[in-house]
Amino acid sequence: MKHVRIIKPQAGPQENFLASPADICIYGGAAGGGKTYGLLMSPLRHKNVKGFGCVIFRRNFNQIFAEGGLWDEAMNMYYGINGAVPRKSRSQWLFTNRAGRTLSKISFAHIERDEEVHSWQGSQICEICFDELTHFSEYVFFYMLSRNRSVCGVKPFVRATCN
Repeated sequence: MKHVRIIKPQAGPQENFLASPADICIYGGAAGGGKTYGLLMSPLRHKNVKGFGCVIFRRNFNQIFAEGGLWDEAMNMYYGINGAVPRKSRSQWLFTNRAGRTLSKISFAHIERDEEVHSWQGSQICEICFDELTHFSEYVFFYMLSRNRSVCGVKPFVRATCN
């Protein structure tokens, strides 16, 4: 018998966060409340949409790859999903069809200084996520909103967490 793992939100705030139809939704609460887990779950809804892309931002590289950090949480969640392929060297997860062609991707990136946003010029990001939004400047947030666009058929949206 094949083992089936179910990934679903906790009832309450996490479920409400993931169900929100808002263009921009911010999930706040105490440490350990499942905010980051909810953020990692969000792009999975569109993993089978060709051309869908999500970038999850943290303030610095260490916050993504530190022991028990964002990448480790993604490994625990995404590993074993049909078609999920980690590319740690590119800080990405690809989601492929049965033929092995990439349908969508979730990328992890950091923006430590305001001027770094210009490296995102020309990008089209359907889902932009900020883990710990309060660590980013207002300038970074509003600049990245200009990158929140897509032609994959999913209406672009933003999700963020904060303590």
